[in-house]
Amino acid sequence: MPRYEIMTPEQVRFHYETAGLMSRAMAWTVDQLLLWVGRLIIAYFFLGSGLLAGWAMFLLGIFALDFGYYMVFEYWWAGQSPGKRLFRLRVISAQGGRLLYPQIFMRNLIRPLDTLPFAMLLGGAVAWTDRLRRRLGDFVGETLVVRDERLALPEAELEQRSRANTYEADPVIRNRILTRVTREERDLLLDLVLRRDELAPPVREELFHQAAAHCRLRYSLPEDQEYLSEEQTVTNIALVLQKVKFT
Repeated sequence: MPRYEIMTPEQVRFHYETAGLMSRAMAWTVDQLLLWVGRLIIAYFFLGSGLLAGWAMFLLGIFALDFGYYMVFEYWWAGQSPGKRLFRLRVISAQGGRLLYPQIFMRNLIRPLDTLPFAMLLGGAVAWTDRLRRRLGDFVGETLVVRDERLALPEAELEQRSRANTYEADPVIRNRILTRVTREERDLLLDLVLRRDELAPPVREELFHQAAAHCRLRYSLPEDQEYLSEEQTVTNIALVLQKVKFT
């Protein structure tokens, strides 16, 4: 699959593997099955009486379900619907930052157009011609669907660093880090530790300096740990975050 590259102001490259049409189609199929279950439930509750009010509530419920399903899941699950989660796909911002609600709103506002004439044919045709497999909603919302890769530190790194990880050994600090961290922070710290050998020394020093300063403030780290370098501070936190899972 094509890879999407984002260059930060510090000249650090981040790579994402774009999702293929087949995996997106399978994720869409799962979501549609769940939507049909929801539609049948709505029909059961509102169409049984045969009254005009029941039809009005049925149509309102169908509209809310169809429009809100993807928006709610992609907002609360950081770019994933149940189908995307099953096939390990995720919607991200094309700029590489946090996926924002306006982007989710716009990409799903265009979804009815992508579905024309049926079964996402127009959106699929547009994605087929685009190198990054974007449908119309992705273009308008400035989003991208990528494979949800799990970042993992090498085993050698784990064995070597975990022996001197004061944050892992201290339950108070460890719990503080785990309760305050966001998905974006976790991925950024893990990626920084994984790619540090690819960075030029001045860039590496500056990035770890900024990351360590942020982490000390964010997680209220003890001030009496001058023996830890900035790089070791960030690495120790990354080791704590290694097994964090977000729902």
